[in-house]
Amino acid sequence: MYTDKQGNQHFSERKENEHYELLFRSETNKLPMTFKNWKDKSYSNIHIPRNKTLQHKYHPLIVKAAQQYRLEPAFIHAVITAESAYKTTAVSSAGAMGLMQLMPVTAKRFGVDDAFNAQQNINAGSAYLYKLLKEFKTKRLALAAYNAGEGTVRKYNKQIPPYPETQNYVTKVMDFYWYYKDNL
Repeated sequence: MYTDKQGNQHFSERKENEHYELLFRSETNKLPMTFKNWKDKSYSNIHIPRNKTLQHKYHPLIVKAAQQYRLEPAFIHAVITAESAYKTTAVSSAGAMGLMQLMPVTAKRFGVDDAFNAQQNINAGSAYLYKLLKEFKTKRLALAAYNAGEGTVRKYNKQIPPYPETQNYVTKVMDFYWYYKDNL
C-alpha cells in the first residue's frame, strides 16, 4: 500500500516502487495474495460495536442525510459506529454529544437545538462531513478534521495530524466504512 501526499491510498499486489509498504502477510493463507484474498481477510479482526436494532432504526435517517449531502450511508454509519455505537445519549469527556458526537459549537454552527435528537444530530453531522469532504477532498482527511478539528488538519498542511488518537480514529472509521460498504 502507498498513501500519497493528498491522502489517497494506492494498492498493489507487489511493491511498485520504494513508496509502497507491505500491508500484511498471513502465515495461514497459503493462497497467492490477490485483492480478493485481501478483501476476504481484511475484516477478520475488526470489532464492530453495533446494535442491529438501533442501526436499523436510524438507517432511514442516515439514508435521507446521505442523499441530502451526497454522502454514502456506509460512511455515516461508520462515523456513528466509531463515535457512539448508535447511542443517542452518548456524551464524551470533551462534551461531544449524541450519535455523531457533535461538539456544542459544531451543533450550534449547524443549527442543532437538541444534540440528542437523532434526526438533528445525523443531519448536522452529515452536513459537517460534507463540508469537510469539500475542503479536504478525501475521506481520510475529512475524518481527521472531524476528530482533531479543521484547523489542526490545515496546520499540518492538509495531512493527517501526527496524533495517535486521530490516526487510530481515521483507520478505525475507514475499516468500519469498508465493512459497511459490503455489509449494509
